[in-house]
Amino acid sequence: MLDKIFQGLFDTDITRVISVTDFLLCIACALAAGVLLTGAYLYRTRSSKSFAVTLALLPTVVCVIIMMVNGNIGTGVAVAGAFGLVRFRSAQGTAREICAIFIAMGAGLICGMGYLAYALLFSLLMCAALML
Repeated sequence: MLDKIFQGLFDTDITRVISVTDFLLCIACALAAGVLLTGAYLYRTRSSKSFAVTLALLPTVVCVIIMMVNGNIGTGVAVAGAFGLVRFRSAQGTAREICAIFIAMGAGLICGMGYLAYALLFSLLMCAALML
């Protein structure tokens, strides 16, 4: 019973089940990328505490969503549409804020796909860009 607690109800032999260690590793990497990006964003910018927390947690949330989509094309298109709606329902910020949000989403997407080294490299490069 306990070995099936982390499996989905609709999982089959064809679908790949994410192991708990892989899941936690991806989450930790996404959280580290988010904290790194938030630190770089706040280096020269004054921002609200809520935006900083959102920017730190956004890669983690995106990572979890992408891991749960697990290769389903239809669900992936629906998630992309939902992300687009979130952008248009919020108040427009500065170009720097919008760029930071898209960078954080990109880091979360890369982590969710399982490319952890690429995600950290991407985050480091984007931190250098945000600090300019």
